[in-house]
Amino acid sequence: MNVEAFQQAVDITAWRRDEEFAHYPEGARDKTLVYSPDKAPFSFLLLGHRYLFKRSSPRYPEHFWMEIIAYHLGLQMGVPVPKTFAGYDTKEGQSGALIEWFFFPQRGTETYIAGGDFCQQYIPNFDRKKGKQHNFETVAQIFADLKQKHPLFHADWKAYWAKAFVFDALIGNTDRHQDNWGIIEKFVSTEERTHQEITISPVFDNGTSLGYNILAPKFSDFEKECSLEKHFSRGWHHMKWEVSDQTQMNHCDFLKKFSEKYPETMMIMLTSLKKVNFPALKHILESLTHLKLPVKLSSDRASFVLRLLQFRHKRLLLELDK
Repeated sequence: MNVEAFQQAVDITAWRRDEEFAHYPEGARDKTLVYSPDKAPFSFLLLGHRYLFKRSSPRYPEHFWMEIIAYHLGLQMGVPVPKTFAGYDTKEGQSGALIEWFFFPQRGTETYIAGGDFCQQYIPNFDRKKGKQHNFETVAQIFADLKQKHPLFHADWKAYWAKAFVFDALIGNTDRHQDNWGIIEKFVSTEERTHQEITISPVFDNGTSLGYNILAPKFSDFEKECSLEKHFSRGWHHMKWEVSDQTQMNHCDFLKKFSEKYPETMMIMLTSLKKVNFPALKHILESLTHLKLPVKLSSDRASFVLRLLQFRHKRLLLELDK
């Protein structure tokens, strides 16, 4: 990881906007698709590549920072997360997370299929907007079928979900809905033939997490262990376990049930958790607070996020490493 990536904020003011999607239509927060210049200002940026500039709602101005922090945490844990940097637009006076697009539609050889598309095929009358029928048993069937139908689908999907679920549990993400995962189809041509490769998308859209909706006057409440425990116990996965369930499961119970179904994944989850390096993360957070852009990451917010993560990390290890 290039050190520059958390010591620099990227000015996208002059970057080309995507004409078709000047304002990206999906999700609750304002987003814009932009293209980096052919001579990118920093070595950690891809040249002429598409990025998503994702901003915050006015109510939670520091919200976009959670995407950036989650990226650095995912790197530590070995979770496949899209590269995410601090960005700003001086003309509009805007700050946001600058997220590297994880496939290359401009090449004409790669296509992305959202999880919601699969759910609509597998679940009768699936409500795409609310996703209340989104459930792991169907997701498991989708991936088992993909594995059977596509001999070049080599990904270990159980390991992928083990890392995604434990990552979401650590950051307190409640928004891994049906359109926050998917499949990338890539057609590769050789002299002999053209074949189709299947990969799983990175673990993206990680901002509904890390106490983003806790406002600064409430930070002192979380110096008490009871408040931290309440925050931990209230976290839940967007997915239900099976389609007939009436409610979602909390993060910890979901992880336990997942590891009971696939015992080999417990070590994957524990290993991911044990890779977290809090001194290094603290240094990254401090560096992010020094970046100069319209909405800065406050030192108080950075300390609050670190405190949340340390507590959730300890509790997850206690629950899983029994």
